[in-house]
Amino acid sequence: MKYPKITIRQVMLRIAVVIALVEFFIMLVLEAFPHPYPHATEIVLNVILLVLISSPIIFYWIINPFMRERDEAISELAEMAYSDPLTGLPNRRVFLESMEKTLAECARHHIHAALILIDLDEFKVVNDTYGHDAGDAVLVETGQRLLKGMRKEDVVSRVGGDEFIVLIKQLNDENDRAEKEAMAFAEKIKLTLAAPIKYKNRSLQLDSSLGINLLGSETYKIEAEIRKADIAMYHAKRMGKGHVVMYDDSMVSRQTSRK
Repeated sequence: MKYPKITIRQVMLRIAVVIALVEFFIMLVLEAFPHPYPHATEIVLNVILLVLISSPIIFYWIINPFMRERDEAISELAEMAYSDPLTGLPNRRVFLESMEKTLAECARHHIHAALILIDLDEFKVVNDTYGHDAGDAVLVETGQRLLKGMRKEDVVSRVGGDEFIVLIKQLNDENDRAEKEAMAFAEKIKLTLAAPIKYKNRSLQLDSSLGINLLGSETYKIEAEIRKADIAMYHAKRMGKGHVVMYDDSMVSRQTSRK
């Protein structure tokens, strides 16, 4: 987090110093050049000169730099509140807000949307083998690839660790067609993420496991729908590397029976 280099106390001190120095300079000038003006006029002249000379100095040397640094700090703070600090992607808070609006659109227009939960296979191996810097590079590159591959209206977020989630909006109103569209998006994501990542003259290649949950007009509970995408992703990982699985209700019963 970046903070302004100039504090409020320093601002006040600098203003006082500028005013004192300018006033001292004005007094020297008035003493050096005698004038016939009465004392009251001299006071007014003194004030006018003080304002005219000190104001630009105070603004350009003190106020303007302080305000610029303050605005940058506020902007950075706002960005931190709404984005993932590593990848710059929207954080969970922003994603949930977008999902809430999307569910409302699905209900109002009777269309579908989809959640795609993505887990990078063997990400831990990259971290353990090449270090956390390599892992961070993989996460940043993954986020950039996801953003490039999405439409403007879709939302990409990093859930945490090596998991990402994508909200695909405005799919077909027919269930079967919407499922095919969501599956096509997921397959495209999988191929995009499978391309090698360059890191310090090395080529890092990871597959990904993707779980899809189709959202419709009857969808209301956000966390429950995210959980369904997570269950589908879990089934994809159990199948091995690089699989895409669409959620269905039977997965819950199968998962319960294994416990």
